[in-house]
Amino acid sequence: MEYSTEKMYPIDAVVLAGKSKLNVDCKLETEKNIPTDYKSIVKLNGRPIVNYVMERLAESVYIKDIYVVGEKDKLDNIDFVKGKEKINFVDDQGSLLDNLVEGGNKAKTKKILFSMSDIPLIKTKDVDSFIQECLIKWDGSIYITYCTKKLNHQNLKENYPAKLKGEHLRNGSILMLDEDLLNVLKSKGELYNTVKGLYGKRKKGLWPYFKLKEYVPIKVLPLYAINLIFNNLGVNRLERLISNRATESIKKETGKNHNFNFYGIESPCEFADDVDSVKDLIKFEEHLKETLI
Repeated sequence: MEYSTEKMYPIDAVVLAGKSKLNVDCKLETEKNIPTDYKSIVKLNGRPIVNYVMERLAESVYIKDIYVVGEKDKLDNIDFVKGKEKINFVDDQGSLLDNLVEGGNKAKTKKILFSMSDIPLIKTKDVDSFIQECLIKWDGSIYITYCTKKLNHQNLKENYPAKLKGEHLRNGSILMLDEDLLNVLKSKGELYNTVKGLYGKRKKGLWPYFKLKEYVPIKVLPLYAINLIFNNLGVNRLERLISNRATESIKKETGKNHNFNFYGIESPCEFADDVDSVKDLIKFEEHLKETLI
């Protein structure tokens, strides 16, 4: 099926708002009275962080319904300014990947957008642009956002840990999945375990934390050589490598003769500007106040 830019295509969205804490530096006096237990509902300029994400998604011309996965007793008390009619709550399943799968289960569209709950600076126009590019590349199974350091004009996040073709990259916290790939994840086979490892600990995206190095058929090389190869690959080459490997792996697991295509889509740095610590929270509050002046 080909996508026409003249048509509107409905997309359901899932916001991953499970329990996650803000990092705290106890040396900072300003951090002492800030609740850090449940990051999604921590107030940023007087509003829960997750509100910024839900409302920007709700304003999208593409997004039909939004499923927010998290602890209901925490999220039920949130007041919405916009988009309340689109928003549904889904019970937390205990892990990021299981929340992703459960949220995807509730969605009813062929392509599903997933967003972390801690990227309050995203703009609706950028979300729409990302969706448009995904729909134009209709044959994709997974679409990962990444941001380049050269576009990091606001400098809210300094760490761009990956490098491809001389570009320093940071993973975005928004991605798109096709329902076919989601169905493979539901079976909790090899792909599920691979993605669970990728989403483990504090890592929030498949790109550019390429533990997918172990998912690409160059395992016979030592780690320093693999890093060197990855650093010199372009995005397009890497997309093909991962797509081919994923297709082989899933065919072996499910018996399905179907191509699973991976796309990396360069996106604005707001997709990667996550509130990860109380220090970030203070910095983001100052930035928001400046932009409102």
